[in-house]
Amino acid sequence: MEEITDYKLVLDTAVLAGQIMLQNGAEIHRVEDTIYRILKVSNLKTAEAYVTPTGLIVTLDDPGVDSMTVVKRIETRGTNLSKIAEVNSISRQFCSGSISLKEAFHRLKYMKLNSYAAWQKYVSQVLVATSFAILLGGSFRDAVGAGVAGICMGAVMFFCRKIDLNNFLQLLLDATVISLTAFAASHISWLHARMDIVIIGGIMPIVPGAALTTAVRDTLQGNYVAGGAKALEAFVSAAAIAAGVALGMLLTGGV
Repeated sequence: MEEITDYKLVLDTAVLAGQIMLQNGAEIHRVEDTIYRILKVSNLKTAEAYVTPTGLIVTLDDPGVDSMTVVKRIETRGTNLSKIAEVNSISRQFCSGSISLKEAFHRLKYMKLNSYAAWQKYVSQVLVATSFAILLGGSFRDAVGAGVAGICMGAVMFFCRKIDLNNFLQLLLDATVISLTAFAASHISWLHARMDIVIIGGIMPIVPGAALTTAVRDTLQGNYVAGGAKALEAFVSAAAIAAGVALGMLLTGGV
């Protein structure tokens, strides 16, 4: 294993790894463990990481060097398990000496920049909505209706991201549009899809299931603040979706 002398780069690498993991839905204890393992490679006396769902504080200190602390705020969060797995792989390779510090930082930096194209995400959402409609016992017509709802939801997401709308209102609008689309699909004579199947299939791509699972895992690990915060976030997201569906049904007279 190489001898570490650039402690600032070690700190930056650990912070970058933690930032990517938090932005992509990793559990708090996993983020802290990854940061701590990277910092310990420096062999300095003090290596600390305090992580919350919205930010992290990382410190390196030793009697022989100046104390270094980085505070990083996390403003955007989502779910991308492949990125979490990739960060874990890079950190393990670095800690075992398989790759150098500079290579680890370089791979993390450019992994952060690279992501799925927007059209790939929208197409995936349409496929998920269509697949769930079939999985729930829907017919081909129901699947088509759910697919159309997924397309409309993707258009709303694109617009909301352009105007930088907050997550609650975005989910509210997504669910409202899905409900309106389901109503239209159920009243088109040549389609006549079932409204309930279309709505359920359409909202499945935005249901906060991963966030709730992460909240439970954090709570079981003893991170009660993080677990509670993520559980509340999942609850607010679910409430926005439910309100949006109800609003759409009220507008169409479906309730």
